[in-house]
Amino acid sequence: MRMREITEAYLHYGCPRVFITLRRKGWGDDHKRVHRIYCEEGLSMRERRPRRNESAMRRQPVKDTDYPNQVWGMDFVSDALFDGRRLRLLTVIDLHTRECLAITVGQRLTGEDVASTLDRICSESSLPEIMKADNGSEFAGKVLDCWAYENGVTIDFSRPG
Repeated sequence: MRMREITEAYLHYGCPRVFITLRRKGWGDDHKRVHRIYCEEGLSMRERRPRRNESAMRRQPVKDTDYPNQVWGMDFVSDALFDGRRLRLLTVIDLHTRECLAITVGQRLTGEDVASTLDRICSESSLPEIMKADNGSEFAGKVLDCWAYENGVTIDFSRPG
């Protein structure tokens, strides 16, 4: 039942991520048993993308923020220099005050860069409860997942479609 709850709450989680989440919640099952139950229950991720109206039904209502540092949003913005080189900017915004907390600039920004930027911001202010992000590889990777778990922050990924 707990595996079903996890896969319904996080549609993009596969069997390894479900195993890590169960382990963090205190379950002591090994990865082989989790994989067997995962397959028997038919919890595997969808192969095809759902149609727009199907994915829209699963969305939760958007909650308004009540106070600063409750919800932060982060995303990448890209641009090109005059000579054609690409430039990426990581922006982190407090969604209550609409204040830009950080802008990190680089040609290649990885999950480690995102985590170090968040560490720098959190040393200056308090941690948020929720962080909203898209499903990019930098945000959905293991580095940011580990950072969020260690700091007690929930990452809310945007739903496709």
